[in-house]
This record gives sequence, C-alpha cells and structure tokens, in this order.
Amino acid sequence: MSRPNVVVFDLGKVLVDFDYSIAIRRFAERSEAGIEQIQQLVVSPIQVEYESGKITTDEFFEAIRHGAGFRGDCAEFVSIFADIFSPLKTMIAFFERLKSLGIPTCVFSNTNEIATRHIREKFSFYSRFDNFVLSFEVGGMKPDEPIYEVVEQRTGESGAAILYIDDRPENIMTGKGKGWQTILQDDESASVARAEALLGL
Repeated sequence: MSRPNVVVFDLGKVLVDFDYSIAIRRFAERSEAGIEQIQQLVVSPIQVEYESGKITTDEFFEAIRHGAGFRGDCAEFVSIFADIFSPLKTMIAFFERLKSLGIPTCVFSNTNEIATRHIREKFSFYSRFDNFVLSFEVGGMKPDEPIYEVVEQRTGESGAAILYIDDRPENIMTGKGKGWQTILQDDESASVARAEALLGL
C-alpha cells in the first residue's frame, strides 16, 4: 500500500472526547422535563437536522427549549450544550507531529455550529488544520458518500492517498469503499501506532 499524502481525522471520540450526559444533567436542572425526556430530545432527529445544516442554532434552541420546557435563554443553552468536550491528548500530539513534518491534515466530522465554535475557542490545535469538512456547513452527513467526495475535493487527494481515522464502523466502511486507507479508533495509542506505520514515521 502506498504512503498516504493526507491524514483525515474525525473530531468527536478521535481528537476530543464528549459526554452528552453532562449537558443533559445541566438542562434538567433548568427545565420542566426530566433527564430521560431531555436525552430523547438531544439525540432525536432534531439533532440530525441541526448537524446536517437543515436548521439554524436559533431553530435548534427553540426546538429543544419548547420540547424540554427549558427556562434559560439561548446564550445559556449554548453554554450548556457546548461544554461537554475534553482533549484526547495522544491523538492531538500526533496531529502536532504531522504539522511539524508538513503532512497535510483535515477535520471531517458530523458536527454543529455550537460544538465547533466552542472547540475552536477552547482548543488551540483545532484552527491549525489545513482543511475542514463539517456536516452542518456542507449539508451532508457521514456515512453518506457525497460528503466524502467533498473531502477529496478539498484535500486534492483520493483513494489510498487518504488516511482516515474515525471511531464509527459505518463511517469507516464508506471510506474503505472509496479506496481510502482507514483506521477504526477505539484506542488512541493503537491508532497512532497504526497511522505512524502507514506513514512510515
């Protein structure tokens, strides 16, 4: 297999960990609904619409506020919804090594405006990626193939020239189908070791 020319990273569970239960507990303290009802709202089709760019942050807020009986304003909602991330330091250190070697990188994520704004402000590494393909901006979501084509367009690479790291098997399968080299992440250190081997580092 040829050496990849670009490394494409998923965001959640690859570069940053997240825990929706943190936000759900805080929502429950400020809402009429209980934790189970709020959890169903947060992981409902409303979130898919938000992450695929079909509704705005304000519309997402109104849907959750109405569904949960949330008593705060949009600013409080954004603060609660955003503050659920922590860095995956081994993978971020690997990214920094790639940057020092001049190897191109790309963030490729099903995500939303609230999350990416928070990550950009809180984690300095994020803004240093060469390319970003974010579901809410391009109007498509993994594992559907069209958003993978956007990655190829923006990086200028295709097939085995792309090394792709993601934590979800269905997302990896679409990448494999396009001939990308892939790593299914369930352990940071193992992912980095495999990536280094494929890159000849």
